[in-house]
Amino acid sequence: EAVEEKKKNLSTNSEKQETKEEDSSKENKIQIQLTDLGDTKMQIQRIMCANHEWYNLNPFRVLDISHKAPLELLSRRYKALSLLLHPDKVRSTNSDSEIIEKAEQAFEYIRKAINTLKDETKAQHNVDLIEQGLKMGKRDYEIAQKENSTNGKNLEKFQEVATMKIYAEIERKRRDVERRKRKFEEREREQEDAEVNKNKKERDFEKNWKQDDRVSKRINNWRDFKKKS
Repeated sequence: EAVEEKKKNLSTNSEKQETKEEDSSKENKIQIQLTDLGDTKMQIQRIMCANHEWYNLNPFRVLDISHKAPLELLSRRYKALSLLLHPDKVRSTNSDSEIIEKAEQAFEYIRKAINTLKDETKAQHNVDLIEQGLKMGKRDYEIAQKENSTNGKNLEKFQEVATMKIYAEIERKRRDVERRKRKFEEREREQEDAEVNKNKKERDFEKNWKQDDRVSKRINNWRDFKKKS
């Protein structure tokens, strides 16, 4: 029994050690991500750049990582960015209300990005869009090179802009559908309200008419009574 107990303790200690090593390994990997990402200010500036509303439609761009990265690496990237951008962490080290507000917006972007990429179907859809953008950007860059009109922009910048345009066009169409849907629903509500008002007016008219008719009958009856008297 003592031997068995000793074996059990050794096994438990071994498992604990493996867990510690695994946790330590995860921390080291996240630390590597942090080294690559820089500081909070740098990430706020990157995510909240000009036209961020359109650039950040691309979840891989938000996480600043390759669209070929596996989910495990995406999760580590998100955790590293969270350490830099989580509103509570930013508030604890900064009193500038503008920076805190931008950090909140940036954190919302990364949260939305990782949630999108955790969905296998959505993730693949985004990969396909980026591949399309890379091809379009390369084509545009080659045309600009021939025409000497790159304006100092490299291939990567052309591909980034082309990808953003693809996402922006999809978003515009989505918003247009939403706008038309809202207008349709508004028209339906207006028609329903008009029908309700019409029915109410008809009921009120009928009610008043019956009341007026009763009053008229009472007056006539009183007149007849007076005549007989």
